[in-house]
Amino acid sequence: MLRMFTFVRRSAVRVIAGLAAGAWLAIMPAHADNNSIGFRRGIAVAHAMAWAAVKPGPSREFVFPPFADSAKHLGQELKVLHRAGFDFIRLAVDPGPFLQFQGARRDRLDDLLMERVKLILATGLAVIVDFHPSDLHPDYTAEALTRGVNTPLFQDYIRLLVRTAALLERLQSRNVALELMNEPPIAPAQWQPMLEAAYKAVRERAPRLLLVLDGGEEGGIDGMLALGRFAGDPAVIFSFHNYDPYQFTHQGAPWVAARYLADVPYPALARPLQQSLDASAVMVAKANISTAEKARALADARERLESYRRSAFDRAAIAASFDRVARWAKDHGVPPQRIILGEFGTRKEDGPLAETRAAERARWFRDMREEAEARGFIWAAWVYRGSGGFALVKSEDSMELDRSMIDALGLDQP
Repeated sequence: MLRMFTFVRRSAVRVIAGLAAGAWLAIMPAHADNNSIGFRRGIAVAHAMAWAAVKPGPSREFVFPPFADSAKHLGQELKVLHRAGFDFIRLAVDPGPFLQFQGARRDRLDDLLMERVKLILATGLAVIVDFHPSDLHPDYTAEALTRGVNTPLFQDYIRLLVRTAALLERLQSRNVALELMNEPPIAPAQWQPMLEAAYKAVRERAPRLLLVLDGGEEGGIDGMLALGRFAGDPAVIFSFHNYDPYQFTHQGAPWVAARYLADVPYPALARPLQQSLDASAVMVAKANISTAEKARALADARERLESYRRSAFDRAAIAASFDRVARWAKDHGVPPQRIILGEFGTRKEDGPLAETRAAERARWFRDMREEAEARGFIWAAWVYRGSGGFALVKSEDSMELDRSMIDALGLDQP
């Protein structure tokens, strides 16, 4: 909790902000180019402004200008996404360069961000500006940013949010939102005072701007369920991410515990367990680790696969978790269109079972999307291009979406 304000004062601030935001939402003129899009079906774009490059060591400076070559074809890519049937972009933005650079270089970053926001809007899409901490620079990871509300770095981060909110507010558009932080890695109780401080500062500067709030615990459902005190602000969208079951969605991803898992099915009982055990054993055998480490990795993989098998995870499990969110929203008077399934995705894997895996991947996306839509939630798939195998394009050198993903997401590209 913030030490400088009593609960009563915080509540008053929220009520005033909520009334102001609600009034704005009610009186904004209905210009077709500004207010008729809204947020319903979205996709993350991470290659344009996320994961800023860092100069080789011992330098700890970002390459300037960051994102120089990452969006050469962004205008064309946005047209592809709009044609596919998406109505908004969740634009992932690495906050690191914005925190490190000062003066004219810092001003240039603001210009760059606003250029890309305006390009998205001009394409007929709404946009969520998602500050998305990266692991490429150790000084600006999500862990570094969330070490406490009074740390100098988090105070700098609040100033970044306020500055960006002021720029976005000038657009006077209900098709623009600011996501305060992607997937805060700390527990909800630790994240709460930091979120309150950021929210208060942004609301004082931009009382009408749509805000997307993520909870602690990596933005999962439990984190979102701790955000009830913001329910009175009608210009807040509550976000939760869902990558369940991780054994399926993250199989083979080298940065997580599922790194040695392979040919994991969805639903959990769709194919024999032995198939996954055999494929995972091949993954372990190929790994550049010692014999002892391979033995441990194989045992770990078996345990994770058997646990997944016992769970019998299927669409009903997705529905049950989404029901928790829907009950929370009803209990707090939050309409479903203020809930966003802010990220959901699963890796694409090749290999002997590539066709089967592709069908299971499409089924998982369809189940997630349909369960979200059944409850009236907004959704944003992860991710258009890049990002460690999660891309929804046909291939890394293609702008076109995989046809199976278009179908699974219920889109209507000709």
